[in-house]
Amino acid sequence: MSDDDLYFGREQTLAKHLILRNYLEQFAIVVGSRWDTITYVDCFSGPWNVQSDDFKDSSFAIALEQLRKAREVHRSQGRSLRLRCLFLEKSRSAYAKLKEYTDGIGDVEILAKNAKLEDAISEIEQFVKEGGRKSFPFIFVDPTGWTGFAMETISPLLRLRPGEVLVNFMTEHIRRFIDSPQKPTQDSLKRLFGSESFKDKLKGLEKLDREDALIEAYCDSLRKLGGFPYVSSTIVPHPERDRTHFHLIYATRDPRGIQVFKAAERKSLPLVEEVRAEVQEREEVRKVGHKQLGITFGSEIEEAHSGYLASLRERYSNHAKAAVERMLEARQTILYDDVWTLAMGYPLIWEADLKGWINNWSRDGQLKIHGMEPRQRVPRVGQRIRLMWRVKR
Repeated sequence: MSDDDLYFGREQTLAKHLILRNYLEQFAIVVGSRWDTITYVDCFSGPWNVQSDDFKDSSFAIALEQLRKAREVHRSQGRSLRLRCLFLEKSRSAYAKLKEYTDGIGDVEILAKNAKLEDAISEIEQFVKEGGRKSFPFIFVDPTGWTGFAMETISPLLRLRPGEVLVNFMTEHIRRFIDSPQKPTQDSLKRLFGSESFKDKLKGLEKLDREDALIEAYCDSLRKLGGFPYVSSTIVPHPERDRTHFHLIYATRDPRGIQVFKAAERKSLPLVEEVRAEVQEREEVRKVGHKQLGITFGSEIEEAHSGYLASLRERYSNHAKAAVERMLEARQTILYDDVWTLAMGYPLIWEADLKGWINNWSRDGQLKIHGMEPRQRVPRVGQRIRLMWRVKR
């Protein structure tokens, strides 16, 4: 079975796996240069709806593959990187498959547990602690809905130091039920965000503005509860419709983590566009029942999907640029790191975008840059470079 067939009908999972794959190897290379051990925790391991016999289209198998690749990179440089994984799954049937898979692995220390996340927090903490002082934990929260990982419940995992967190935020489901009058639903959403205050940010907003406010509220909760200076998100679009399926939300205490996350987002985007175009073409062929028609409209469909993602890029570019400009106007003199942190919090925005805005403002005389090396052309994070805003009169 080809890789394309493995994700037939669940192309949004392919998009998620592309980002996870692109992120994890570089994450492990960067972290492994400083830490001796990586402790990877998957809180909702599955497997779910996998099509391969060897589980290569599962998140846990992809994680192991990428972590091993990074270990080989370090090994070639004379460094030893210890890999430890905790795979958690509450379903007995899914856990049985998971356990059978992990029992056959001998080169990575793995603990597989049949338990709910809410019931396993202390055990996860203990597993992380047993990794030693030179262990770096990475927590992956990848549920099928919005329950089972209440903010208060996962708070001990968010506070692990060092540590990073990646959350699959099921935007489409949450968006659908956010105004439900049912008290159990509202209570579960309150637990998800950690309070009811997230609703204040939604007042008077509709469509994408409302969705953005939802993500901002959740990111704020992660930032405050975990003490994460850097929080960002990326969009995984619905494979057939021009709307968000879910967000991947990433929290770290090191700007290098954001740089790796953003690189993974940027690298994955062309493939996500290609997959969406193929799905749309397939759907058109199904509706019309004529293969030639699908071939005829293929380029038009690809252009439409590229247009949707391009429109999202334009939207967040405008929002991020305006937010950076407001920060510059308010402070007048500010560290590049501060505007970088603000801009990188937006989905589909990359450091090249920020540097382009700064270059234009500098060329127009609105901005001065202080602190760069004599031959340095663009600012970089961590250099204490200052930006001075000079509004034209």
